[in-house]
Amino acid sequence: MKRQTFMLSTYGLFARVGIASAGALLALGAAGCSDLQSPGSGGGRMTGWSQTRLPNTSPEAAFEAGLHAMGQLFTIAEASPEEGLIRSAPGEYDQKGGTGRIRDDTIGYRNRMRRTATLLISEWGTGCVAKCRVRVQRLDTSDHQVFRRNDQFSDVPSETPIDREAGIRPSQNQVWTDQPRDRDLERQIRELLRSRVMSEDAGSNPQ
Repeated sequence: MKRQTFMLSTYGLFARVGIASAGALLALGAAGCSDLQSPGSGGGRMTGWSQTRLPNTSPEAAFEAGLHAMGQLFTIAEASPEEGLIRSAPGEYDQKGGTGRIRDDTIGYRNRMRRTATLLISEWGTGCVAKCRVRVQRLDTSDHQVFRRNDQFSDVPSETPIDREAGIRPSQNQVWTDQPRDRDLERQIRELLRSRVMSEDAGSNPQ
């Protein structure tokens, strides 16, 4: 009887420890997902924003400085002073390795990449805040087609218009995969913007 009671007590202890550990893991997992997916946290590798505060700066001056900063590094595709939004056209380039795939790092495979920058200007106290994000993507059309051929005998219909090559333009048949944001370019844009604001302030307040 004592042996049975001891076994039940030990089992209960292990069960409580297991439940507590599982709860801790679930909590950590939830916290990690929240940080990655929160669009305004700036903590995600692919989502989020980096930001710069511009005290005592009008929205008009901040927006003009943002146009100048973005124009130094990208071709501007959209600019809306009413929304405080400046978005660049995608800029394509080649990159040798460095995307996290074993193939890329082992043989130095050259990937076709593209970057798109977005800048948001909004009022903050007596000034403004500039939020910046540079989205990076890797062209994976050929890999996508390989996976499609491997699944061609599946009974489950999973084809998309891209799979069926229904795009009107070649660009519509391209598959791009998100990569970590380009934080270096985000910093360059914010530094250019801040320098522009400071130079304008100095020019409007001569000694």
